[in-house]
Amino acid sequence: MYFLSTIAFYSLFASAAVSGFQPISPFQASRITSLRSTTEEDVKTVKKNEPVIEVGEALNDNGVDLATATTSAAAAATENATIAAQKMHEGVFNFNKKMIDLVYDVICKLYPVKGNDRDFARFYVLETVARVPYFAYLSSMHLRETFGERYATMSERMRTHYAEADNELHHLLIMESLGGNSNIIDRTVAQTMAFFYYWYVIAIYAWNEPAAYHLSELIEDHAFNTYSNFVNDHEERLKGEPVPAIARKYYEHDNPFLFDLFCTVKDQDDNGVFSSRRPKLESLYDVFVCIRDDEKEHWKTLCNLVQYNDMNAIDAKEVKSTEPMPLQ
Repeated sequence: MYFLSTIAFYSLFASAAVSGFQPISPFQASRITSLRSTTEEDVKTVKKNEPVIEVGEALNDNGVDLATATTSAAAAATENATIAAQKMHEGVFNFNKKMIDLVYDVICKLYPVKGNDRDFARFYVLETVARVPYFAYLSSMHLRETFGERYATMSERMRTHYAEADNELHHLLIMESLGGNSNIIDRTVAQTMAFFYYWYVIAIYAWNEPAAYHLSELIEDHAFNTYSNFVNDHEERLKGEPVPAIARKYYEHDNPFLFDLFCTVKDQDDNGVFSSRRPKLESLYDVFVCIRDDEKEHWKTLCNLVQYNDMNAIDAKEVKSTEPMPLQ
């Protein structure tokens, strides 16, 4: 089944490349949806010190009208250019939300949090599924690149998705070190869900990239809330547990390059200095706080990708969840 699915998927993209067809990109999608009227709340600051280019009319030495690109003096005097935050088509938004909520509810029902070691099995399943979309994004982008597609930020985006996948891998390794994968039934449930979800995300990404990123935005939001509740409800227990070796290795000893790479929307202090996360682990509580904060970093990047087709378009304090665009 896996072999046939792979052949079918590769054949689809191969034929698309030969025929000149390219799936809709988030940039194209944003151009389509930007024709709608926007409210003042939609406008967000995205780039600094970039002049606004206006198309105007000018005369050359012979008096011939020319269409020239001129820099607006008023815009050049300001520090910021603005762009509208794109909203998700209401039908796509609602379908994505219902599907992710259903998957999450099923996992919650199968693995209720009880404050014992079975909680780690729940997190093992969640982490197995949550890392799958980053594989799907990378697979699709590598294939498109093979067929000649290139754009300015493609390599940077691919590196970031790899760093995100690596981060989720270490979350998974931490859960495994805590015994989350000790039961064959739990492994079967997690791997089966991951297999089918991978191919689903592949299909959605080929059709509409913002919709595929929105799926992960919803998952990461659920993950952040799940871990927040867990550390709040079980703080005393977690502070009495030791730090797993794999967690200490990843957060304290490994080269921080990949860790920094997935943190694309960094917080700033009052002096405008970007934060640098270098966690110090004293107990299992600190480990779960780090995992929770990692999920927030993923969520911020995904919100930017869905709404601006950019991984760090706006400041961290301005990031908010994607909103649906009501049908006309």
